[in-house]
Amino acid sequence: MKCGIDPGRYKIGFALADGDELLFSAVIPKTEEEILREALTSQDWRALAEWGLEGSAENAANKELDKIYVGNGTSSVDIFVLLQDDPRVESVDEKGSTLEGRKRYWQLHPPKGLWLLVPLSLRVPPRDIDDLAAWSLID
Repeated sequence: MKCGIDPGRYKIGFALADGDELLFSAVIPKTEEEILREALTSQDWRALAEWGLEGSAENAANKELDKIYVGNGTSSVDIFVLLQDDPRVESVDEKGSTLEGRKRYWQLHPPKGLWLLVPLSLRVPPRDIDDLAAWSLID
């Protein structure tokens, strides 16, 4: 299992995936980054469940976390300091991850009705997609 983290100024996108399957994702307030660190250390994802958006923490239970990919953009230094002792952490280029996150949102939640006529580039997801941007960092 792999983890993607899309750090931001006010929130952190988080995703756990096994192969191409998204197991659990969340958008965590930046003020709660210590809870994120503890969850990554203990691999107990239930602490992040209150911010969960896709999948569930139970989907990732009993799976070993192999790698943590952290986007190198906004506020990434804070995450690298937070996880500085974790050898699984790797920096990745997050260029285009937000657009990829938007695309993945519409794959998970296909539009219906008249929204089918609106081009993907003009559709705006009805929620923050930082978790799906984090998922795109894993590939």
